[in-house]
Amino acid sequence: MADEAPASPTAAPSLPPPENQGKWVARSENTMMNARNLIRDMLRVVRKNEIAESESKEAAMEAGNREKEEKKAKVFAQAAQHEKVINTSFQCMQDIEDAILQTEDSLSKLTKERYRGFAYLQVCERRQELRQKRPQSENFRDNLADALTAERSLLEKYRNELLALEEQGRQIVEELRSKRAFLSRDIGERRLKMMADLKTLNEEFLVQVEIPSPKGKKKDQTMLPEDAPADAPPPEGAPPTPASPAAKEVPKEMTPEERKAAEAASQALIKDTMKLLEKCANHRSKSMEIVLRSKVDSDRATLRTDDCLSRKCTELAEMKKSLEKHTLDVDAAITTTERSLDKTEKRLDKKDSKKIEKLAADKAMLKQLTEVRAKLGEDLRNKFAALEIDNLCRRVTAAKASEAKMKATMQRSMSAPGLGRKGNKTPTSNGLGDTGNSLAASDESTRPPTTNKPQSSPLGGSKSLKAGAAAGLAA
Repeated sequence: MADEAPASPTAAPSLPPPENQGKWVARSENTMMNARNLIRDMLRVVRKNEIAESESKEAAMEAGNREKEEKKAKVFAQAAQHEKVINTSFQCMQDIEDAILQTEDSLSKLTKERYRGFAYLQVCERRQELRQKRPQSENFRDNLADALTAERSLLEKYRNELLALEEQGRQIVEELRSKRAFLSRDIGERRLKMMADLKTLNEEFLVQVEIPSPKGKKKDQTMLPEDAPADAPPPEGAPPTPASPAAKEVPKEMTPEERKAAEAASQALIKDTMKLLEKCANHRSKSMEIVLRSKVDSDRATLRTDDCLSRKCTELAEMKKSLEKHTLDVDAAITTTERSLDKTEKRLDKKDSKKIEKLAADKAMLKQLTEVRAKLGEDLRNKFAALEIDNLCRRVTAAKASEAKMKATMQRSMSAPGLGRKGNKTPTSNGLGDTGNSLAASDESTRPPTTNKPQSSPLGGSKSLKAGAAAGLAA
C-alpha cells in the first residue's frame, strides 16, 4: 500500500509519455507559454470591458445632465413668459386702481352738482306754483315767467345728463373692479403654475437623518435609499422613500400654437384693459366738463330769474303806488262832486229844464267816475296780491320749498289723520303757499292805505276832503 503512487489532484487528460528528455521539457514550456498568452488576452478583455463600462456611465450622466438642462431651460422659458404677463397685469391693476379712484371722485362731484341743481329746481318749481295763484288779470306770461320756464328746463336737462353720467360711472366702476379681480386671479394662477414648474427642478439629495425614538431608547440612524441596497426593503420607522426625479411630473412643453394662443390672450387682455381705461378717462373728462357747465349755466339762469323777479317787484310796487295815488284823487273828486251836486240839487229850480238836464249829466259823469273808482280798487287789490306773491317768491329757499311740498303731500295722503283733529291747530294758509302771517312779516310787503296813513292829493287840500277820501277807500 505504501509503495502506491499518489492520485493526481486534477483529472487531466492522459498524455503519452515523452520519448526523451528534450520533448518532456518542450511539452512543459509549451503549456506555460499558452497559459501566459491566455492570461494576457483575458486581462486585455477585462480592461476593454472596464473602459466601455466607464464610457457608458459618463454618457448616461451626460444624457441625464443634458435632459436636466433642457428641462430647466423649458421651465425658465415658461416662467419668463409668465413673469412678463404678470408684470403687465400688475401694471394694469395699478392703473385700474387709479382709474377707480378717479371715477369715484367724478361720481362724488356729479352727485354733489346734481344735489345743488335739485335745490335750484325746487326753488324754481315752488316759484312757479306760487305765481300760478296770482289774480286772473295778473296771471299772464311775462319776462319772469319766461325766465322761470327757461331755468327749469335747463336744470331738468342738466339733471338728466348728470344722472346718466352717474349711471355710466357706476357701470365703469363695476367693470374696473371685475377686470381687477380677473387680473388678480390670473396673476395668482400663473404664480402657482410657476411654483409647480420650479418644484420639478428641485431634486432632493437625501442624507442620513436621525429619527427620534421613544424615551429610554437609543436614537437610530436610518439609511435613506441612496445608501441602502437597491433591492433592500426600507427599515422599520424610516420615512417614505421620495420618488426619483425621473418619476416626478415633468412640465408639459407648450406647443407653438399654444404659445401663440397664450400671447394672443395676453395681448387681448391688455387691449381690453386699455380700452376700459380710455373709457374711464373719457367719462372723467365729460364729468368735469358737464359739472363746470352746469355750475356756470345754472348760476347764470338763477341770476337772470332773480333779476327778473326784482324788476317785477319794483314794477309792481311803482304801479301800486301810482294806483293808490289815482284812487285817492278819484275818491277826493267823487267826494267833492257829490257835495257840489247836493248843493246844486237843493238850489235847483225844478222848472228850469236846462239845469235839470245838466244835473242829470253831472250825475251820470259821477256814476262813471264811481265805476272807474271800483275798477281802480280792483286793479289795486290785484297788484297788491301779485306783489305779495312775487315778494314771497323772492323769499323762497330750497328748505322752504321742500317743506311746502312735504306739507302738500301729507295733506293729500291719509298718512297723517291727526292733522284735522281738534287740538292740533295748524296755521291757516293764505292761498299763496305760505301759512300764518308770513306775508305781513315781509320787509318788502306793501299794505293798502288805511285811515292811519292819510295820503295827500292835489285835488283835496282840506281835512274834510282827506277824511272823506280815506273813508271811501276803506269802504
